[in-house]
Amino acid sequence: MKKFLIALGLSFVVLIQGVFADALKNSLTNILHTKDSSGMVNLSGVSVGAKPKQRAIKRVKSRPASTIIGRYNDGKPVHKREADKYIKKATKGKIKDLDLLPKKQRLMVLKDLQRMYAIKHFKSRPKTAVVAIVNGHTIHKKSVDNYLQQVTKGKVKDFDRLDKKQRLLLIKDFARPIVVQENIEKNLTEIEKDAVLSQVWLQKQRATIKVTNEQMLALYEATKAKALAANPQAQIPPYISLGDKLKNEIIEKEIMTNLMKDVNITVNFDNNETQQNREDNESSVKLDTKETK
Repeated sequence: MKKFLIALGLSFVVLIQGVFADALKNSLTNILHTKDSSGMVNLSGVSVGAKPKQRAIKRVKSRPASTIIGRYNDGKPVHKREADKYIKKATKGKIKDLDLLPKKQRLMVLKDLQRMYAIKHFKSRPKTAVVAIVNGHTIHKKSVDNYLQQVTKGKVKDFDRLDKKQRLLLIKDFARPIVVQENIEKNLTEIEKDAVLSQVWLQKQRATIKVTNEQMLALYEATKAKALAANPQAQIPPYISLGDKLKNEIIEKEIMTNLMKDVNITVNFDNNETQQNREDNESSVKLDTKETK
């Protein structure tokens, strides 16, 4: 019966639009379209000449606008007038009273108000705040803010605006290099460390070098010509099967060219050997002169 009365009072609502939360919108729509069997007339056992009985319609009594319906996370009370104003705006004036809604929907409205209040009164921690500790390493908010900005391409810049689950995932991702570095320091020799660093550096360089199909084809033709010159009967693999090999060769050559481009090399020869060579050269000159005379 309660559902029927509510549906009767709200029967003019066909579609709720706007900024209302999806779950609340769907719930309202379902209530308005629900058929309750308690509203149907039961004719069994009714005599024709009997005087029909009238049922009293129980009206929903609305509470005053000053009624406290909940509290925000900081303890500030939520008054009914705030919920009424929110519902009126969300439904474009079709619903104006929180008390006309079922309990479940009233709770959803309260959650929406709390969410909007939290966003409006949000206060972020300072950049120097320690947001996590990983194996004794303190992680400051400034560092994770910068990392967050990188991974979201500038769309999110404040770590504190993430929910708890997102914060934990971000910290785990941010801490991964710290954990890897610790394991490298504990378990690898200096030679192995150098090898790891070299691989990382090479991978970084490889990512910056672009290889075109023209370059790969030119290298293939040059290699093919060289092989056939050495052996005219040589079996040359098709170009398509050598794609990765050709690409890697071009990249490695490019890396070495870039490395050696700005290298300044000075060779210091042994002084005694240089002096001996100079004396030998002078003797040869004198000898040639005497023979010429």
